[in-house]
Amino acid sequence: MHKPSWALFLVLSVVELGLFSSYAMAQEPPPVSAAEAPGKPWQVLTYRLALAADGKTYQVLMKPTVTPKPDLSLSGQVTIKVPHEPAFQVAQLTSAVKGAEWVEASRVNAPSEDVTHDYISFSFVGLKGGSARNFAWKANTEQLVFSFQNEGGCVNDVTLMGNADPFNVAPNSANTNPGNHFANLGWGDVSQNNYQVNDGATIKCAK
Repeated sequence: MHKPSWALFLVLSVVELGLFSSYAMAQEPPPVSAAEAPGKPWQVLTYRLALAADGKTYQVLMKPTVTPKPDLSLSGQVTIKVPHEPAFQVAQLTSAVKGAEWVEASRVNAPSEDVTHDYISFSFVGLKGGSARNFAWKANTEQLVFSFQNEGGCVNDVTLMGNADPFNVAPNSANTNPGNHFANLGWGDVSQNNYQVNDGATIKCAK
């Protein structure tokens, strides 16, 4: 299992953007873990997982408390936590933001920190497809960022990984960095994580 590479995405994005050239050879920012508690001024983005009206599509929504200036989204990572059984297989992964190609970047099944769950991380690089400005963030306005399904249909108890999750530590048993992460130059510098906290309830499928 490879380590999720949002930190590398940050460096690549800044190089392509041509801003902050001093970061072209930047060191990898520190891992995001439960130790980085919400409340820092650059932590402005809330994640929420919802089930669409069709009863099978999981939606990842985000809401900032501040409108970023400049609005340049460099990279992001979202980690979900799914029951280990039955196996959850991601399908129909679709971005709602033009040019922002979200991919399933990493998966760890039943780590020792929680053997009853699997962890799946999705990532994107803002400048791939020219999407750095396409999110068009507005303060206190929630927007759909991407969606996905499970090949086997809706599964109960799918959640976003929280700040205090036992797997969200560095190092963890899989030597990965699953922390939720987002970087926009209008909310902070390239080394700062703009993700703050999760909102919403655990997914419950319609009976």
